[in-house]
Amino acid sequence: MKIALINPSLETNIYTPWVPLGILYLGTILKENGFKVDLLDAAAKLYGKNDVLIWIKQVKPDIVGITVFTVAFLPTINLIKIIKNWNPSIKIVLGHYHPTMQAENILRKYGDYVNYCVRGEGEYTFLKLCEFLDKNPDKDPVNIDGLTFKDSNQKIISTPDAPLITDLDDLPFPDRKLIDYNYKWNFSGFDFSKSKLTSIISSRGCPFNCSYCACTMFAKRRFRPRSPENIVNELLLIEEQRYTELNFVDDNFTLNPKRAIKICELIKKEKIDINWHTDGRVDQTSQNMLNWMRKTGCKSLWFGFETVNQRILDLYNKRTKVTQFNEAIRKSRKANIDLIVGLFMLGAPTETLAEVKNTINFAIKSDIDIPFFNVVEICPGIKFWDDFISKGIINSNDKVKARVGKEIYEVERWETSTRVIDFLLHPEDRIKMLNEIQNAYKLFFSFDRKKFLLRTALRIIKSRFMLNIITNIMTNFKEAMNAITIFRDSKPRGFGTYDD
Repeated sequence: MKIALINPSLETNIYTPWVPLGILYLGTILKENGFKVDLLDAAAKLYGKNDVLIWIKQVKPDIVGITVFTVAFLPTINLIKIIKNWNPSIKIVLGHYHPTMQAENILRKYGDYVNYCVRGEGEYTFLKLCEFLDKNPDKDPVNIDGLTFKDSNQKIISTPDAPLITDLDDLPFPDRKLIDYNYKWNFSGFDFSKSKLTSIISSRGCPFNCSYCACTMFAKRRFRPRSPENIVNELLLIEEQRYTELNFVDDNFTLNPKRAIKICELIKKEKIDINWHTDGRVDQTSQNMLNWMRKTGCKSLWFGFETVNQRILDLYNKRTKVTQFNEAIRKSRKANIDLIVGLFMLGAPTETLAEVKNTINFAIKSDIDIPFFNVVEICPGIKFWDDFISKGIINSNDKVKARVGKEIYEVERWETSTRVIDFLLHPEDRIKMLNEIQNAYKLFFSFDRKKFLLRTALRIIKSRFMLNIITNIMTNFKEAMNAITIFRDSKPRGFGTYDD
């Protein structure tokens, strides 16, 4: 039996290709269990649906598995329609966040194209499904937990949830050779770094309960770390494969400072030489941990500040304090972290234009290097979504307009993500807020910020990591400026409802 695994295209040029570890884990386990498996990262390769179909025709799979975040759901539906039209006998299996949250809705509306939804962590559920279909192609897998499908009578069946994987050390290291793509630090189509890039996940889950995050429901607020020894063994393999850049893509890498330090100690002991990057919370900034991170190759730290207004921060249920922001930045600077990135979420429920301006002003005046301003969007699986549904402010079956590439579709609300400001603000107020957010990038990167530019220049001189990026930008100046302009001038529409 042949199996194809696909990371679908988002159909946007504001995209940074990250290694799709989900399908790599699936592919590795399937391969170890005797299946012929082919992987395609259509998002990284900027493949449209017709490009993917050409690839499908070449590999001729019996089963196609697709990993689906909410932002990729509608492009995925367009893709599977043409796959099924070409070969109706191919079994289509969807997994990851969106199918976990909306499996029955997917089968209700798209059951002619989708055969199965895998809910929750898919490594073992998908393996069991493939083994079952290999031996019983005409039977229903009613005894496999974590599945939703239509049975032979066209009745939608959801089996009990599969348990979370408790011991992540039992999973094999993902076989990165399964994907034919050379990942870089790419944004808007430009490689800002020429280093060979990959990703690793050292833990799954997060014990916090942020109102905007789907991890809470997907991982059930359970933090499950791999052992430091297991992680470092994978890092040794990654280094052996000549990767020089690495993203830790944990839900919460710095949750346990002692664990993070232990990982760093083993990295130093094994003399692993690799640049790495991770997210961080402002309330998890042990100076000792940050020092160890920097000593062992951590080049950038991405802080989820979200907002500088404590009222909104509490609404997010972030459980951090605005007073911790500058202290986290100061400690990171003291540890000589090369690049500090600030992540902000604007347009929260009840947030005013003045509060949005407060956050933008903080970003400009703070000592971060790069900000990312995101518009708050809701989708199935997060607390904000459930709150608005329960209050009757929105309905999951509302008809909304959604953008897929250059096309506009009318879909049900559960099929896409929706900006909060689209249904809570008057159109004129929404436009004012969007303009303020769009202008924030121009203000931050303005040539009028002479102190910021001088400070940045001095840091670049002292940082080989930053110097390499700047050298690459200067060598390919036209392409780099085009990418930066696309990023800076991008209108913060989000991925969901299109009302502008």
